[in-house]
Amino acid sequence: MEVIKSFIQTCAELEVHVILGGFGLFMLGITMLGDGFKAVAGDRMREYIDKYTSNLFSAILVGAVMTGIMQSSSAATVISISLVRAGLMRVDQAIGISLGANIGTTMTAIIIGLNIADMGYIFLFLGAMMMLFSNKINVKNYGKVILAFGMTFVGLQIMSGKLLLVQEMPWFQDVMISLSDHPWLSMGGGVILTAIINSSSATIAVVQQIYGNGGMTLIAAIAFVFGSNIGTTITAYFASLGGSASARRVSLFHTLFNFFGAVIMMFFIVPYSHLVSMISNYLGSSASMEVGIAHLMFNLIFCILVIPFIPMFMRLLTILIPGDDKIVSREKLTPLDEEIIQTYPVGALQLAKGRTIDMASLVEESIRTSQTYLHSKDKQDYEVVMQLEEMVNAIDTDLTSYLLKIMQTSSGDATIAKAYTQNLEIIKNYERMSDLSTNLVEFFKLSFDNRENFSMDALDDLDKMYELLLHMVQKSIEIVRTDDETLFDDLLSEEDYLDLVEKKYREKHFQRMAESICETKVASSVYVDILGILERIGDHSVNIGRYIVSPIKIHSDDL
Repeated sequence: MEVIKSFIQTCAELEVHVILGGFGLFMLGITMLGDGFKAVAGDRMREYIDKYTSNLFSAILVGAVMTGIMQSSSAATVISISLVRAGLMRVDQAIGISLGANIGTTMTAIIIGLNIADMGYIFLFLGAMMMLFSNKINVKNYGKVILAFGMTFVGLQIMSGKLLLVQEMPWFQDVMISLSDHPWLSMGGGVILTAIINSSSATIAVVQQIYGNGGMTLIAAIAFVFGSNIGTTITAYFASLGGSASARRVSLFHTLFNFFGAVIMMFFIVPYSHLVSMISNYLGSSASMEVGIAHLMFNLIFCILVIPFIPMFMRLLTILIPGDDKIVSREKLTPLDEEIIQTYPVGALQLAKGRTIDMASLVEESIRTSQTYLHSKDKQDYEVVMQLEEMVNAIDTDLTSYLLKIMQTSSGDATIAKAYTQNLEIIKNYERMSDLSTNLVEFFKLSFDNRENFSMDALDDLDKMYELLLHMVQKSIEIVRTDDETLFDDLLSEEDYLDLVEKKYREKHFQRMAESICETKVASSVYVDILGILERIGDHSVNIGRYIVSPIKIHSDDL
């Protein structure tokens, strides 16, 4: 008891609770900063990644800029993986974004090194006022970003002031001397701390404060930076297990790149620290900025060095992680040609049809990924469905505008008017199918968040229903692609069978509940809704086939 009392008294004297509070405020600020930028950017982030990653170098640049802005390497990585899964991006381009994200994560350390912590309270005030007194969503989102900046700096300032007390303790000085004499221990500390708090930015921020206050040597600080680069990949790699082969390859590359980069640099840490000091002195940088420079240079140097070997890494990753995601390769979705509308409206309709088929293919991928998520429970699969939904919505908006321009240009042409109505109804049905796919993963996530699973019988029934549904979706796409009306009768027969299956599986579920086989609360409750959503997606597939045969709707209540 005396030992415990002494420990509590020491913690109180050192005001450890204030340090923890400051650290918590900093972590919350970093998280809110990323969320705020996502809210401000909307789906423009995905559009930029999609548009400006035609080669490896542009992918690296986009990854660095996006991560630097969003303060989240995972945000850019998830979007790149979703584009890979959609067949719109190659794995080597996703690796380029991952390399760029490594560079972008150094922005936090650079900002901290600017020593503008006193501005934190002003940021807090401005951000809070914008969020509290503005009724405009955009202003609130920008206010959230500014508030997050303030929280980050204020948290650091609170933490830094109290860390000075800790640094004066003899035991802390002994530990720092030991770490300075044994840099590998410092790197190990960086790995462990980053893996625990799941944030390399937070680890490096703490190191910047301690080094800035004179509590550790530059060699120990740099070793911590190297360790944080390894630690930040560990949780990401384990999170990717069970995901797609492409996702695991990108994650494994990130892990191997950071691990070997850090280990190699540890053998040159003394001359590297001299180089960092020389550059820092030349620039007149602060001690905190010195750590930021070390972080930036390390990631930048190894990014440049690894570029020539990426093809070799690609072959190695394929060997280490065999398998095929069954990805359909697609061309980049370039803007639709509007000049042709005036001169050749029928040709414009053909372009619109081609883009509609692209949209349908993304919808099919979304439905497949929702089934994958049902079994994998991988958050990345959930995010891919959400990203695919954004892509589908963007195509829907572009196509609707494009078709309207065709209609306005050829308002007196009955054939164009019929084609306009037909195409518009088809894309709205595909857009609704994508919405329903997101509903599915949201129901699955609700069950998983409550730590509930579906029974094996329930999963087996869902898989059979998915198989039938995906066959219907494929058939509807084929009808749109070929205008083959003879396939519609088969589609109608499959819909009748899907309706019977949905009713049968609903009754089986009620029987399982009566026999106490399914005793979960949330999963049992949403299961019937899931069956209904799958059946409704099938209805929309039939609607699409009907619009090829006739403009009359079958399931008008679903639209």
